[in-house]
Amino acid sequence: MVGLIGISHQTALLEIREQLVITKEEINGLYEYLNQKCDVEGIMALSTCNRTELYFEANSATIEDPNQYIDDVTNAYISYFKKDNSVKKYLYTHKGLDCARHLFRVATGLDSLILGEYQIVSQLKEAFSWVDNTALVGPELTRMVHKAFEAGKLVRTKTSLNKGAVSVSSAAVELASNKLGEFPNIKALTVGAGETGTIVALNISKKGCINNWITNRTLGKAEQLADRVHGVAFPFESYIEQLLTVDMVTYTTGSSRVLLTKEMVEDIMQKRDYKPLMILDLCSPRNVEPEVSKVKGVSIYDLDHLEEVVKANFEKRKGKLQEAEAIIEEVLAEFDDWLSVRRMSSAIGAITTTFKGVHALEAKNYKKVKDDADASKKINDYGDHLSAKLTRMLIKQMKNVTNDGRDSEKVKILEEFFNFNS
Repeated sequence: MVGLIGISHQTALLEIREQLVITKEEINGLYEYLNQKCDVEGIMALSTCNRTELYFEANSATIEDPNQYIDDVTNAYISYFKKDNSVKKYLYTHKGLDCARHLFRVATGLDSLILGEYQIVSQLKEAFSWVDNTALVGPELTRMVHKAFEAGKLVRTKTSLNKGAVSVSSAAVELASNKLGEFPNIKALTVGAGETGTIVALNISKKGCINNWITNRTLGKAEQLADRVHGVAFPFESYIEQLLTVDMVTYTTGSSRVLLTKEMVEDIMQKRDYKPLMILDLCSPRNVEPEVSKVKGVSIYDLDHLEEVVKANFEKRKGKLQEAEAIIEEVLAEFDDWLSVRRMSSAIGAITTTFKGVHALEAKNYKKVKDDADASKKINDYGDHLSAKLTRMLIKQMKNVTNDGRDSEKVKILEEFFNFNS
């Protein structure tokens, strides 16, 4: 069984979401804890600026009540991060095909803050890379993620949902443009040169900004991005000094701690003679203290302030939703077929083992051919042929009886029926 526990822009404000961010460094410990508490067999954590989702896999045969099991995993998840149970009201859960459908919607941008946004694909790939080819992820979860990538690709190639679509990063730049006016007159600083920072800097450049400044903990990355946007790179240690002269600064780092405090900004603004400063914080958890908004001359916008751009984007793309949803359902049906065959694998294995065992035992005890190698080979060949034929007949009938493995109760009965060694 696959399942998920999540929190997103649809269920909670940023101040709540940022408390449940899962980092790469926490994956191993979280898996070990959930495996010990709930016998979880695999996990994947997707943490983006607008969502944190924990996908997990467990053995369906050992779960008596799926809903109770989901609740147990949720409680263990909350306990691991030492959060109060009150946070549960912001969480959503899914299991089985509903879990897969949700992931497919995420991968195609249908569940994003910005409908059709494309940045989620690389974020999902990064999340999966944390666990891929390790003991942290199981076969069902792996298959589901690969089908999600397939669904995303099909939606992007067969519909125009993503054509001209914006990301959260470009939406933030659009917001800044609406507030500040013409970018050629703007001095802009981007803190962070990862994917989000790159999109911000590129979009600022497209707006005509000629004072496009970049900083990053690794100066080389800042220099590479600065070359792309014909900007200037600064060492991370000195970027605070640049805040004395810029008109806007955008934070896009993966830092889990605050980088800009109210006290720091008060000092900066005093030195600026309170010349207006726009701050965009696109991080979760936030890099800028919320109290900074109280400082004179400062306007600060975080992920929850992109509503006006979000609405405009949705109106332009909502007509493509039905087409994208149809593609998702097609891929979901394929995943369900794969699950069905997988559910029957134990029963098929039991049938195959039973027939082979009976054949081997009877052939061995058939006295007339014990000392006749040629006859023994013929008996073995015929027995193999007969076993395979009977196995195929039974598997075909089993598929019919169990609705291709979807009727789990009947599958269990068949497993028990053919397990003569128990």
